[in-house]
Amino acid sequence: MNREQRKRITQNITNLKERLVDLDPIIDRLIEKDVFSLEHREKIEHVSPATPQKKFNEFIQLLLASPEPNTYFVFLEALTEERHHYMAERLQNTVISGTSPVRHSSSYSRERARSRGTSAMSNRSYDHSGASGPVGVSYGGPPAMEITMSRLLTEFSGKLSSNISSSLQKMRAEDKQEMEKRMDDKLASFKKEWNEEKSSLLRMNESAITNLQASVEKLRRSNEEYNRLSEKYDKLKEMQKEMRERENERWQRLSQANAERAQLKIANDDLKTQIQKLQEKVATLECENSRLKEKDCQSQIDLEHLAIENKTLMQELEEKDKERLALKKEVEMAYSRISDVVKFQREKSELDDVTYKSALEKQSEKLNEIFEVVNNLNSKERPRLASRNLYIGGSGIVPKTPNKQGEKK
Repeated sequence: MNREQRKRITQNITNLKERLVDLDPIIDRLIEKDVFSLEHREKIEHVSPATPQKKFNEFIQLLLASPEPNTYFVFLEALTEERHHYMAERLQNTVISGTSPVRHSSSYSRERARSRGTSAMSNRSYDHSGASGPVGVSYGGPPAMEITMSRLLTEFSGKLSSNISSSLQKMRAEDKQEMEKRMDDKLASFKKEWNEEKSSLLRMNESAITNLQASVEKLRRSNEEYNRLSEKYDKLKEMQKEMRERENERWQRLSQANAERAQLKIANDDLKTQIQKLQEKVATLECENSRLKEKDCQSQIDLEHLAIENKTLMQELEEKDKERLALKKEVEMAYSRISDVVKFQREKSELDDVTYKSALEKQSEKLNEIFEVVNNLNSKERPRLASRNLYIGGSGIVPKTPNKQGEKK
């Protein structure tokens, strides 16, 4: 696409934006002619925000940036095939400074002009050659020939220019008449299509009005039905509210009864636990009572044994007292005899014998110790055993009388 073609599109961009509301068929035509690709379609579809104006702007940018040389003519063909004749003609008739309007028949007009110019040139050359042939005039050398050739070329170029200009004017007039005829035909077809479309639109409007009236009537009936159902719904809602309140009251009474039942169950469990503990305590007390009774019987038996043993011990104690007294007398008698013997030995011992004296002193000390022990035993009073009372569940203990020191075994 050259600069002039881009200029034609940009000068008509407002009309193109107003009429090309649906770009999909145009894009399909361009894809079929290898002007666009599927990537171009995705780029147009995924433009953000996806508004028709944004999509058209993206489409125009891709179209103007296409490197294909026939993009402009493919675009015109797509407009014509999609019945956008007015836009195609407008693009062709757009006047750019220094150029003429582009038409579909431009190539045909150029061919006609080229063929007419060629025929005119051949005719003129034949006339000039014929006019110079039969005269029989001598040119008189090379300078005269050059002058004659220049004159002939000047005449030929002037006549050729006039013929070309006249043929171009004639072609322009013919093209203008052809264009006017085509425009009249297109206007007639457009009027016919517009009348058909207008009649179809009128029929569609009439059917739409009929459908709208039916819809309005249906809506009115629906509104009445809605009002009736709304009243019924309100009544049902009130009934449901009353039933819910009664259900809530019943549920509250039931919850209260369940709570009381749970409390009574807990109290019953506590009473059962207390009864079980009391039964266990009674069983324990019965066992304790039986054990105390057994212990009482055993205590009575032990008391009898202790009384017998106490009596036996008293008898043994009396016998031991008698033996102690007898032993005491014997010890006193032996002490007196030993004392007399020691005294006699002291008197008879030699004064110089130190060993003998020390032995006597040691014996005297031992005798003194024995005598002190005996005196201590005599000085102490022997305690009497006191009888104890025995109680149920208790036991009496009879203390044993310790043996006096110094008694003989």
